[in-house]
Amino acid sequence: MQISNIHLNDGVYKNSQANTDNTPDDEINIDDISILYTTELTEEERNTFNDTYKSVNVNDNEQGKKFLEGLKSNKESLCKELGLSSDEYDSFACIALAIASQETGMGQEKGYNDENTGIGKFFRSIFKQVDVLFGGASASSGLTQMKIYDFLNTDKLSQSQKDIINSHGIEASSVSDNNLYQEPDKAAVATMVVLTSIASNYENYLNVLDNGHKDSAKNLPSDMSDSQITQKGNDILNNISDIYHNADDKEKIEIRSAFKQLLLSSNGSKISDKGDMEYNEEYQLNELNKLLSEYGDFNLNISDIDYLRYVLTAPGEEMNITEYCAYGWNKGTAGTGMQLDRLLADKIGVILSNPEDFDYDQFTVNVSSLAAKYAQQAAGKNGIDIVNENIKNSIDIDNA
Repeated sequence: MQISNIHLNDGVYKNSQANTDNTPDDEINIDDISILYTTELTEEERNTFNDTYKSVNVNDNEQGKKFLEGLKSNKESLCKELGLSSDEYDSFACIALAIASQETGMGQEKGYNDENTGIGKFFRSIFKQVDVLFGGASASSGLTQMKIYDFLNTDKLSQSQKDIINSHGIEASSVSDNNLYQEPDKAAVATMVVLTSIASNYENYLNVLDNGHKDSAKNLPSDMSDSQITQKGNDILNNISDIYHNADDKEKIEIRSAFKQLLLSSNGSKISDKGDMEYNEEYQLNELNKLLSEYGDFNLNISDIDYLRYVLTAPGEEMNITEYCAYGWNKGTAGTGMQLDRLLADKIGVILSNPEDFDYDQFTVNVSSLAAKYAQQAAGKNGIDIVNENIKNSIDIDNA
């Protein structure tokens, strides 16, 4: 199953588009989805797909059934309101279902019901109201864990998008009180509105990568050709990926996390700056190199980071639209969410990943993998390619 347009085959870093042929003309239909992927395990407890998820008939999962029914029953009205074709709508729906499976195990995750009922709901409400007073976000609600109060009361959505949500009877009277848990069908509607909003920002994401590509080039030797720079960047990634793929599962997580944290660190920061080392570039480089030398034979230089930025922002290296929607759901598509190094850190998480490993650190990969499983039900073995093509068509983006 292919979920990324970047592959590491036999230790060689390669770029490969998931769909290089003509746009798929297969139809997609969420009426064909009869299996939901559920889990009782919290995100910290999850591992492989088979050890994490159960494949259950939709009729055997009440909240998931209502969520899917909400996608179906509101399709006609939402297609008109969001300007989507039937195929485009069903493509977004596959991602919506994937997010529900990832975020709450389709309502089966331990603690989900307890925090939304009885004494658990009472204490959660108090905690969330205090949290918001100190700058926190509103409560995450429903199967897809939306911060619906924030979406309805900030500029994260346009007024017309808020009006669509309100017109479908979705309510958020406070930072901790809404009807998404009680009415999963309404959570489905809100999820679709937010997903289309995220997707509409895809072109801005491509512009961030393009600008990042140009900026990184300024920091590289002027006497090197594009092919030489690209080769060096790929060689660096190959060296790290070789070590990564030869490591055990625990070591893989350590390497991936350290690599991502390095990219998230403040450019040019030194250990001598003191203070918090979490985002200190020199400190995090040393931490990554400890792992690379412990599990392999390679050291990364600080100057290598711009070579990495250059190859990771090159045309064709962008997240596909499903990955981008998953990223945007988790990290946001404004402000810090669109910072270049945050985007690239997540891309490293996609490259250095095992699609069968469903730990929380791989949120983007997890949702993409689950979306592919729902898309296969709705559109056959090439379903995820069809999803990506349809959604890119919905926002009028040419194939990368």
